[in-house]
This record gives sequence, structure tokens and C-alpha cells, in this order.
Amino acid sequence: MNKELLNIDQLQSFTVEEFQEDFDNLMDQVENGESFVITSEYGNAVMVPYSGGVEELIRIHTDLNNHAS
Repeated sequence: MNKELLNIDQLQSFTVEEFQEDFDNLMDQVENGESFVITSEYGNAVMVPYSGGVEELIRIHTDLNNHAS
């Protein structure tokens, strides 16, 4: 499987407030393949499209929680 690497430095960024104000539009863009950085005083987060399916999300969540205990 050939996956393109994500270069975070080249992503458009939004503050948490900006992201909240335009939430529906930006989430539509993420669902259509766009990625963004969300910045705050506490650190940054990256919004990226996910195509692994619900089962994969459940597995990741379960694995992370099992490793944290």
C-alpha cells in the first residue's frame, strides 16, 4: 500500500476558536481528504481523514487502553 507522508509544516492551521466557528465546513473538508493543524495554548492537534472503518477505531481504542493500564 502506497501512502503519502503528511508534512505537518505545510498544513493550513486554525486556532481552536477559528475551528469551532467554521466547524461544519472544516469537518466536511476533512471528510473529503483535507488535513489541518489546530493550535491552542496547550499544544497542537492534527485533523486528518480516517478511512480504516469503525472496527479499526475500536481496535485502536482498545489497544491504547489496554497498554495504559
